[in-house]
Amino acid sequence: IKIRLLGSFELEDAGELASLPARKSEALLAVLALRPGVPHAREWLAGLLWPDVPEAQGRTSLRQALGH
Repeated sequence: IKIRLLGSFELEDAGELASLPARKSEALLAVLALRPGVPHAREWLAGLLWPDVPEAQGRTSLRQALGH
């Protein structure tokens, strides 16, 4: 898997371009890929990606993004 983060987001899997359903999903993958093997608290990820929503709603959005 190759991920390009500079310029437009690009995800390549086995030589083929793949897409994610939302920009937040791309951002989530980018955060996780930048520090592989490092655990991230769900609360921190939800707060990072959805800072303007209540915590419970942010965790729900995170759960949906992880399901993609």
